[in-house]
Amino acid sequence: METVLVVDDEQGILEALADLLREEGYRVVTASHGREALERMTELRPDLVLTDWMMPVLDGPALIGRIRAEPAFQGVALLGMSAVDVSALRRQYPDMPFLQKPFDIGTLLKQVRKALDSRQR
Repeated sequence: METVLVVDDEQGILEALADLLREEGYRVVTASHGREALERMTELRPDLVLTDWMMPVLDGPALIGRIRAEPAFQGVALLGMSAVDVSALRRQYPDMPFLQKPFDIGTLLKQVRKALDSRQR
């Protein structure tokens, strides 16, 4: 079973995403900010980190930087999400996929699957 770490400071979004992904058969771990996400990642290595971009404590860019800098986290798939226009984020991080909030369930599930599949190559 693949593990997805969902990181978002908005509790309603966090719970909705976690429930949806569990219904699709993923094991889901949650965190409300980047520092908590890093703590979770040391406890168990997720297959995918689905992270919001703007959060308190440790935001999405800082979290991604820390994940990429840590050799133990190599091979973890990354998927960002933001309510701001993600076209600028895609230019800034061309090797990372982004979801534009709000997104529909089908788009989310397709992007999660695509990110997980790309990790296994």
